[in-house]
Amino acid sequence: MAELLREPDQVKVFILYLMDKIGYPLNYTDVGTIIIRDGLVDYFNFVENFRSLLENRHIQGVRADGTIVDPDEDFHPDDDSILYEITKKGKIVAEGLADDLLMAAVREKSYVSAMRHLSLEKRGAVIDQSAENNGDSGFIFHCTIKDKDGLALKLSLRAETYNQLRRMQMNFEDKPDVVLRGITALVTGNVNYLFDN
Repeated sequence: MAELLREPDQVKVFILYLMDKIGYPLNYTDVGTIIIRDGLVDYFNFVENFRSLLENRHIQGVRADGTIVDPDEDFHPDDDSILYEITKKGKIVAEGLADDLLMAAVREKSYVSAMRHLSLEKRGAVIDQSAENNGDSGFIFHCTIKDKDGLALKLSLRAETYNQLRRMQMNFEDKPDVVLRGITALVTGNVNYLFDN
């Protein structure tokens, strides 16, 4: 197990780093989950340092109507309709200190773990698929996933039969994040990635 981040500055930069890297607002529950899921930050350190980041305007809460939540008077961690985002001030801190206070392995492992938790739908990914008849050779199944960073997956695969094509289509439609994770695991040689929760 990785060593816990105990210093307040490390915890704060870790929270800011992940929120900046993810790149879109999250509710308090999701922020907490991605920060503590790998055991680098314990729950109490998260709560304390998240509140401090709010008070210092490194993070802000935004209601559905676009109003900014006042952290001194109106902080409701149990209200999942409030979405939290990193501010410009927070981005400067994240970009300036993440390399100094967080090891590269910790940053990348935590980001991958966070992405596993956050569904493609939640991340605003656009998922598409199509198929074409390939004559006597069966069918060609095409699928793509695009997210905020651009193209995440573009795959064309031959299906020998119509039934195999239908299974490909249904599995991709039901679990595109699992397909993406599985392909990434196979091409990187990190097969254990497939079985991580």
